[in-house]
Amino acid sequence: MKRRSLLQKLAVGAISLPFIGRSLDEYLPKESIAEWKGEFDLTKTQDEAFWEAFKKTHYDVSDKWINLENGYFGVQPKLVVDAYVESIKKVNRESSGYARKNFNQDMSAVMHTLAKFSGAEREELLITRNATEALNILIQGIDFQPGDEVIFSEQDYPSMIEAFEMLEKTKGITIKRIELPMIPESDAQIVSLYQAAMTNKTRCILVTHLIHLTGQIMPVKAIADMAKPKGVEVIVDAAHSFAHLDFKIPDLGCDFVGVNLHKWFSAPIGMGLMYVKKNRIKDLSPMFGDVGQREDNINKLGHFGTLSFPTLLTVPKAAEFNNMVTIPVKEARLRYLQNYWTKEIGGIANAELLTPTEAKRSCAIATFKLRNLDADEVIKRLYDDFGVFTVKRNLPENEKAIRVTPNLYSSTSDVDRLLEGIQKLSKV
Repeated sequence: MKRRSLLQKLAVGAISLPFIGRSLDEYLPKESIAEWKGEFDLTKTQDEAFWEAFKKTHYDVSDKWINLENGYFGVQPKLVVDAYVESIKKVNRESSGYARKNFNQDMSAVMHTLAKFSGAEREELLITRNATEALNILIQGIDFQPGDEVIFSEQDYPSMIEAFEMLEKTKGITIKRIELPMIPESDAQIVSLYQAAMTNKTRCILVTHLIHLTGQIMPVKAIADMAKPKGVEVIVDAAHSFAHLDFKIPDLGCDFVGVNLHKWFSAPIGMGLMYVKKNRIKDLSPMFGDVGQREDNINKLGHFGTLSFPTLLTVPKAAEFNNMVTIPVKEARLRYLQNYWTKEIGGIANAELLTPTEAKRSCAIATFKLRNLDADEVIKRLYDDFGVFTVKRNLPENEKAIRVTPNLYSSTSDVDRLLEGIQKLSKV
């Protein structure tokens, strides 16, 4: 660094701030990625002064409420927003001249960035508008025959369930639903549930890597290792796990994966990613009309027409931000924030946690309910009385619960406010 190290600045701020009463902004010039790079390691997980400085530098979030509903889409860091705005201006200024002369070269760099970040090969990736679109292309690309069986859980994402229900009507497939435990005993227990549902007619299993309802992390690799040798396709919904958990796509051991880039990767809204293992591309049929691409070219599955050039051009900056923080540090911080409040739930009357807290089974997202109030009332009063924004999730068997999702800009004081609200509402 050209100036004093970031840690020195934080130390000065931490000592001076309480006594002088100045805002943290006065101590924090707008640092570049180069100046922050190397400052992130696992020892910082519980360092609130560090993360407060990080928030002040890299995020511009509303102070109208405490946002603990970061599962819908990710707040873009300032440098990603700046890159997005500049890309909008550039594309608008250069218009079709840019699109026809220079975009392909820039798009090649975008795809190289995603390949490196995801661990997949460039030829195995296709950008989509979201994970739902990616997973629909995968699900509808399989040549299902009448009587083929598919297995999924009632905790999988509704849009993916609907995709299979549509194929039940149009292609005559058979759907088998399994019930997953909220708090599983082991990976083996989960794998056995899928295995027990399989028959010689089973064609496909859908597995959500990180369940959107409760944040439970599923043993995807173990399920794939059980199912694939039997000739069963495994499609993975990784909408919530990508850039949230420390893994590379090939680590999942599955041939078909759908991802959201506008959640934890922090790209602009309207970006997803689809992965197909290279030797399996030929086995999928296009959902969008295409006869011009080779059977083994993944682009045959992405005949979308014009996409948002500025959105695509922002990918390298989002990747750079994630690489600055590092995914291991990001995962550790998010898990710490979740554990900070979930470890207190057991001592609160009428409160019940619906998310496993073992490290390998959850991270940022966790879900709870209060037995004395319905979920809508809890959400309303958390917001009205305590300024905490959360969201209701509809669980199997008509159970309603409250999902809590912090992000990197969240603090323990934010979570303290949530706990204060839960404690008081539990006594109503």
